[in-house]
Amino acid sequence: MRIGFIITTLILISGCSNTPKVSTPTPVTVDQITQWETVGRVGIRTEEDALSGNFNWFHNNSKFDLSIIGPFGQGSTHLAQISPGNVELKYNDVEVNGTSARTLLSEQFGWQFPVEQVSYWIKGLPSPNSPYEIQNGFNSDRAEEIIQDGWTVTYKEYTEVDGLELPSKLQASNPPYRVNLIITQWTIK
Repeated sequence: MRIGFIITTLILISGCSNTPKVSTPTPVTVDQITQWETVGRVGIRTEEDALSGNFNWFHNNSKFDLSIIGPFGQGSTHLAQISPGNVELKYNDVEVNGTSARTLLSEQFGWQFPVEQVSYWIKGLPSPNSPYEIQNGFNSDRAEEIIQDGWTVTYKEYTEVDGLELPSKLQASNPPYRVNLIITQWTIK
């Protein structure tokens, strides 16, 4: 009986190890990126406040997860879209839910920050959901500046990730709001 159990376990283990893994093909163009994660530093300035910290932002077509941690681990803010229309914001000992990241940030902090558009801007693309102006670099398809929804996004540096040029330093401003992102790591699918 014990030998039968061992043989069955070995068969199950070897069956699991031979299961083929499904891999997502690497995107050929920036607009084909369906899932990404960025790590870096963020600086946010409002009319009354300025803060900085480190961030980690995971994003795919149906959800996102953004964490910002203050200097030396002091304070953190976590914003996540669990599913379409279900967004959660956690900071200090507060947890609130809503239908829009933009609305939660406005209600809780007084910030007017277009999270949905930034998910495109961070890749150097305009959001397809509203009109925009774009200025590309000289002899380049890379955006140098995008103006959209009252915001001006300026791209200061790019880096190559899996053969694609992605922003590594950008600023989004709509006075009195200004957000600086320095992306130190990209993971794309």
